[in-house]
Amino acid sequence: MNILQFSISYSLNSDTIDSDMAEALVKAGHKVCALSMDPKFDSKEGEIRHKNGVEILCVKTGAVQKVSKYKKGVNFLMLPRIVKKAVQKHWENRNFDFILFEAPPVTLQSVIRWAKKKFTCPAYLMQKDIFPQNAVDLNFFGKRSLAYAYFRSQEKKMLKASDFIGCMSQANIDYIRKHNPYLNPECVEYFPNTKSIKPLKEEDKTEIRNKYSIPQNACVFLFGGNMGKPQNVEIICKAMDYFNKDQSVFFLFIGSGTDAGVLKNRIKNAPIENALFLDYMPRDDYEKILRTCDVGLISLNPNFTIPNYPSKILSYMECSIPVVASLDLNTDYGKLLQEDAKCGFWSDASKPEEFIANLKKMSQNLENARKMGANGRKYLEDNFDVAKSVKILEGHFLK
Repeated sequence: MNILQFSISYSLNSDTIDSDMAEALVKAGHKVCALSMDPKFDSKEGEIRHKNGVEILCVKTGAVQKVSKYKKGVNFLMLPRIVKKAVQKHWENRNFDFILFEAPPVTLQSVIRWAKKKFTCPAYLMQKDIFPQNAVDLNFFGKRSLAYAYFRSQEKKMLKASDFIGCMSQANIDYIRKHNPYLNPECVEYFPNTKSIKPLKEEDKTEIRNKYSIPQNACVFLFGGNMGKPQNVEIICKAMDYFNKDQSVFFLFIGSGTDAGVLKNRIKNAPIENALFLDYMPRDDYEKILRTCDVGLISLNPNFTIPNYPSKILSYMECSIPVVASLDLNTDYGKLLQEDAKCGFWSDASKPEEFIANLKKMSQNLENARKMGANGRKYLEDNFDVAKSVKILEGHFLK
């Protein structure tokens, strides 16, 4: 098959869920042309690169991640024109058998509808975040606002343009079907976040912890990735306050985002003596540090009415790291942690005392924590290998 893939998270420098997908499709014998949207690229008209058998059209677009809500909205609106122009210039005469894309951005729907007609092929939507409802939940705009009306209309057009809609969990499937009754329910299906799983690798824990002045015997809680309103960093701050000066635990933050400054300021001004914030670093360096940590943290805003399913758990599972999560009550993410994978604990995001209790429980029994980490690794291998995603897509489009 010839596949056209649209992505806002494809990276030339490190592995991502999207690049794993494209490369797995290539290994299965298909040809993939991936359009990567990234503000760090040089050309809005696009440049062709090649990586691991994938032809990548790199297009400079405005940032839609880790920026203010206003800038994100404006850049969403500008995406379709830039992306369509790049496809027309570089792939106008190509033949594609199906289109693979993700949401958000919902504004990309006009390009998807154009591409379906242009290349006379179906499209598969990988539903990641449910926008614009998530923006309403975070009070970025109201449900009666013009912004909501516009983006909701874009979302409906995107869903209608999709021949199949892949959701990350059963709660996501139920939500999409319930709030979009005009869809054929059989076209909304389970399509989990998956990745190419690397062999377990041992790191020199002593050397890495010395490098970053992390206590050798402390239980290290890692919070990595994006740090914005969806991640509810205030509950992390309350946990740091509780454990401040406790030498048996250590908080490590690696990443960036609109609320990263909240964490930095708390560490500096409290001051928090057993915490460290590191800005963005290459993926390989991040994974080296991750493999020397004891517990991965996940936090979601308690106001969410949509069933979020954070993908960062895949990295924790891959490195055999157990998880402590603070979640809203509309996601089924906690079921994955405590019932299915048995790789961690979760609590209600509106109850910081429960989150702190789970941190204590994990840090005071590291032997049990390691067992949970091993459970997570096994579950990842059995359920979240990218080859499973390839089979789902082939099941539809090889017909």
